[in-house]
Amino acid sequence: MEIRLFGPVEVVDDAGRAVELGTRKQRAVLAMLALEPGRVVSLDRLVEELWAGEAPSGATGTLQAYISHLRRALEPDRPPRSPSRLLLTREPGYLLAVAPGQIDLFRFEAWAQEGRRALVREEYGQALRILDRAREVWRGDPLVEFADQEFAAPVIARLAELRVTAEEDRFEARLALGESGTCVADLEELVEANPYRERLWGLLALALYRSGRQADALATLRRARELLAAELGLDPGPDLRRLEQAVLGQDPGLTAPAPERAAAAAVPAGPAEAGERLIGREGQLGRISARVAELRRGSGGVLLIEGEAGIGKTRLAQAAADEARSRGMTALWGRCVDTATAPAFWPWAQALRGAGPQAAEVVGILTGDAVACPDMQLFELYQRVLAALTAAGPLVLVLDDLHWADVSSLRLLAFAAGELDRCPVLIVATLRPEPGEHPAQLSETLGALAREHRTERLEVGPFTGEDVAAYLRVRRVGPEPTGAPHTGPELARALHERSGGNPFYLGELLRLLESENSLSGAVPTGVRDVIGRRVARLPGESRELLRVAAVAGRDVDVDLLAAATGTPAEEVMSLLEPAVATGLLVEVPEDYRFSHALVRDALYAQLSRVEAARTHLLVGQALETLPAGDGSPRAAELAHHFGRAVRVGGRAKAVEYACAAARRATAQLAHDEAVDLWELALGALPADDGPARCAVLTELARARRTAGDAEGARRDLEQAMDLALRIGDRQALIDAVTVSGEQSVWNWRPYGVVDERMVAVLEDLLAGGLEDRRRAALLGALGMELYYGPRREEGERLAREGVELARRVGDPVLTATTLNNYCITAWVPWRDAERRAATEEILALPGLPRATELIARVLRMASLLRAGELAEWDRDLARCESLLRELGRPELEAMVRIAETARRTLDGDWAAAEALTARFAALLEGSSLWCPQFPRLIAEFTCAREQGRVPEILGELVERATVLETVPLRPIAVLAALDGGEPDLAAELVRRWGAEIRDDWTADLLLVVWGLVAARLGVPDPETMYRRLLPYADQLVISGMGICGWGSHHMILAELAARLGRTETAAEHARRAVEVHRRLGLTHWERRSLELADLLTADR
Repeated sequence: MEIRLFGPVEVVDDAGRAVELGTRKQRAVLAMLALEPGRVVSLDRLVEELWAGEAPSGATGTLQAYISHLRRALEPDRPPRSPSRLLLTREPGYLLAVAPGQIDLFRFEAWAQEGRRALVREEYGQALRILDRAREVWRGDPLVEFADQEFAAPVIARLAELRVTAEEDRFEARLALGESGTCVADLEELVEANPYRERLWGLLALALYRSGRQADALATLRRARELLAAELGLDPGPDLRRLEQAVLGQDPGLTAPAPERAAAAAVPAGPAEAGERLIGREGQLGRISARVAELRRGSGGVLLIEGEAGIGKTRLAQAAADEARSRGMTALWGRCVDTATAPAFWPWAQALRGAGPQAAEVVGILTGDAVACPDMQLFELYQRVLAALTAAGPLVLVLDDLHWADVSSLRLLAFAAGELDRCPVLIVATLRPEPGEHPAQLSETLGALAREHRTERLEVGPFTGEDVAAYLRVRRVGPEPTGAPHTGPELARALHERSGGNPFYLGELLRLLESENSLSGAVPTGVRDVIGRRVARLPGESRELLRVAAVAGRDVDVDLLAAATGTPAEEVMSLLEPAVATGLLVEVPEDYRFSHALVRDALYAQLSRVEAARTHLLVGQALETLPAGDGSPRAAELAHHFGRAVRVGGRAKAVEYACAAARRATAQLAHDEAVDLWELALGALPADDGPARCAVLTELARARRTAGDAEGARRDLEQAMDLALRIGDRQALIDAVTVSGEQSVWNWRPYGVVDERMVAVLEDLLAGGLEDRRRAALLGALGMELYYGPRREEGERLAREGVELARRVGDPVLTATTLNNYCITAWVPWRDAERRAATEEILALPGLPRATELIARVLRMASLLRAGELAEWDRDLARCESLLRELGRPELEAMVRIAETARRTLDGDWAAAEALTARFAALLEGSSLWCPQFPRLIAEFTCAREQGRVPEILGELVERATVLETVPLRPIAVLAALDGGEPDLAAELVRRWGAEIRDDWTADLLLVVWGLVAARLGVPDPETMYRRLLPYADQLVISGMGICGWGSHHMILAELAARLGRTETAAEHARRAVEVHRRLGLTHWERRSLELADLLTADR
């Protein structure tokens, strides 16, 4: 487990997953404990610092709730009632039982101090490596979210000082290693940020002097002198004065010291050739062999090979492919690349081209070349991919660099993983621990894979010292290098220390050893420097060609390079040969490939911004002239290159190709890729092209909304409206506002918000002439916009008018959209029958899009649960699951999981309900739909309440309920206080917040909650609550479209009747609750209602 205090407070578990830490105050508690690992922090101190000396009554109980929640979060698998191993209760407070090394803040301090000690010993290379490690840990300011709190202030100040000191040490080491020229720009930036640090001024002047810029060095020292005098009234210190005199006198001591040299023994060759045994990977190779062997029994699965860049993941994947071929099986290979340069499903299409003729058609569909059946959706496509692989099996399919995969490829992998236990297909995927282009989807996919029993993770760590020694024994050739250790063990230790055990770093270092016959003098501080030195030894024309290749991508296409540079293909191949000889490139059939992604990245980084832009333009123009070798479309790749060349002549092409690629992605249901491409198009458009920007903004808003980014969609829509109004384009304005009324499961505005500007625009458009189709759509949109305000009933009426108009138009999709609008506008408890009728009308329409059907079913499922029609609900759920597999849209899955959570809480299956809650919460966190914490907390409270664990969640509920966007949580917090044994807190909260019940979707549950509160506290008025709840007596309690189910309304009515002294009525309600629960087979709620009936009988 790792605790991160730099940036937002985070905890990463042993599997690399982020832990949900809850509210800001809970994270603050963890931070305070983590600042003193292994030491007791008193309860009084925690309370004092958490509430800044203004602790409310009940603060101790709230703190205990925070501690309880953190224990559950940090140790999710801890058995109930067993003691925590991490967060311990120790008199007089709490102790976090972790080592300082598990906390990034303490690692930073240790490495900064260790680097300083190495610097003092003049071990400059060692110092720089250690300080670079410290620098990587600093991912943001420490305790940034608590910068305003007293406990954080001294820590932040201390670390800020240490960070600058560590940077000064780091630059001193770099200057000692001869990196003067590359330090200047960074030092100038640091000096600007810290103008009173004389050491930085001195380092900058020294870097300039050693770069041959003596005059600039003197000017820098004069600037320092003038600044100190003007701002502080001080002269420079003795160090700066001595440096100035040394520069004036051109003191020989100012030249860089001789590089560190170490000893040497034998010169090992470069990394092992293909087919040679892999050192230090015996365990992984054994698992690979076993998994490949299982394919003969028809059982496949997924093998995830994980490790840092350069650790040897691809070599192990190659070993899996070789193992398959040695057993007479097929091996396929697909490489993931930056999604900006490849179409959706790219690695799958690559791999399937080797699966034989039976896969040709599905490859065509994946790449968009074949015309798919219009009704074919993702689920069928996934099935056909799996069928093609099964037909070609048994086989191993490698997906290399999964962290770069496009969203569509990740979702296909998640689907395939669930089917492979019955298929002779082993998918071997390599990935780095750091997130790639789509971290949320990658995390979701890895989570889905983890739930499959045929998924196995192989962690690939660095070489040990023994591994490096074995590597040297295998690869040892040539004479002993001079100035390096004279024995094998010494050389192995030196190489292990300098490479960190990374096989790629080791291989690069050995190549330099072989060519320069030295160890320490040739060792750079990082792999970029290693690569830079090797590139520098290439012929000039080869270097330039490699830089063009780096712009083009990881795979090096000879024909593309020839077209981009105007060089004959044969000459291109000749120029690339030195790069192959030095290991920068490897040969693949017909072309070349960078030997490692880091090689390509290092080359690309050498280009200035304008050089990169011009080269992207050349590559884009060359791509236009070439047919795609596999016939696949190149619009996304062309958009990427021209998009990087907007300022050097690529603007028009960037827009053209980005729009084409975005439409293609939408047709493939690759909505996330569509968003990226529309963004690219928008960024390339000139600022003065109003109509085009309006159109692209509208499409971007639509794509974002489909992908679940409601906040981004609102932002783009507002920009489109602003622009349309400014240029006076009424049609563009209509197109834009229509997006706001398109299909949705719930209102896309934040809770309680009415966008008065949007309302005014819609009303103005409706007042003018509109064709019936447009009027129907805008009436529905206006109805939804009015939902949270005092004009809700008017909005409902307008939405109903839109439905009637759409029916006359006769377009099923339009009719479904307006009926969906009506369902949203009519979401109040007394319109349940009308909403159900609307959803059933939608489901009866012909030719429904799959997403429309799914949304209608989710909306209907809430009505089915309220009515107790559980069998019909189960059929709807099964259909929704099928639709989800076809659509692959996370925000729709979240809605289905919310609906399913209500069913499981009715069943009393708390483990399933909690798992579903975690799932929908994770899905919603990846979107910008309104307040994902609200449904999570409702569901968690339900599970806690029914299991007697309310105190664990009380603190978070109270804190969240104070936030404006989660106002509906307030009655839940009051009820939690009552259930948690804190009636005084509950009464105080009612006095503070009142007892408002809004006429919106929250009233389904909040009427019930306030009813329970009224039965116990006497407020709100029990008689009023009884009358308001009585019409729903025969319904089950369901929150909105799901979230939770609390049994029959008769139970709440029984408690209210008892409070009002109507004992017979109360007993009758309790009896009827028992009957309802027994008839529906809801055993948990039957038991609860029997307990209530017994209690009421005893009170009589």
